[in-house]
Amino acid sequence: MIKVYLLHGAGAGHQSDFLQNFKQRFEDEVGLQVNPVTLDYMVQIETTGKMRPPPRIPKLVEEVQQKIDPETPIVLIGKSMGCRIIAELCASHNVQACIALGFPFYPAKKTDKHRLGHFEQTGGVPYYILQGTRDSLGNHEWVTEQNLPENVHVNWIEGADHDFRVLKRYNLSEQEVMQNLIAHCAVILHDYDIRR
Repeated sequence: MIKVYLLHGAGAGHQSDFLQNFKQRFEDEVGLQVNPVTLDYMVQIETTGKMRPPPRIPKLVEEVQQKIDPETPIVLIGKSMGCRIIAELCASHNVQACIALGFPFYPAKKTDKHRLGHFEQTGGVPYYILQGTRDSLGNHEWVTEQNLPENVHVNWIEGADHDFRVLKRYNLSEQEVMQNLIAHCAVILHDYDIRR
């Protein structure tokens, strides 16, 4: 049976409202259990209440590699920084598909320091990105100009920012945006017969 793992972003762990809501809705509607992976530095933040920056990506990748069996067929879901980590894990683990919730294509306002190199590690694994058109770390205009690998697919959430918040003029509630995300996830996993 496929196992699903969820990796958090740099500044908020699995206690965040967004990830708790996502996990619950995913399990209820997609029908697969989600296993949250909390990185060691985030455990310290949650224990002490003091913010600290995460270690560099290679160290975080190594940490997650040791927490997940490399032989078990898995689906990886990441939020922001977690999207970068799951791309790197494709080279070492039995990854069936990746779902990235807000891929941080570049640091804010620094498109010259893009992070497209992570996609080279996916090795053809289906990598789906759910991205807000207003994401300050990868907006629609910039991303659509890039030459992404064939296995990387971007699905756009109209009007959403990096945290999937939308402006009032779009007439979408937080729950409607979440439903949109979950619907995309269901279609992705159904297309690849992940639930076998």
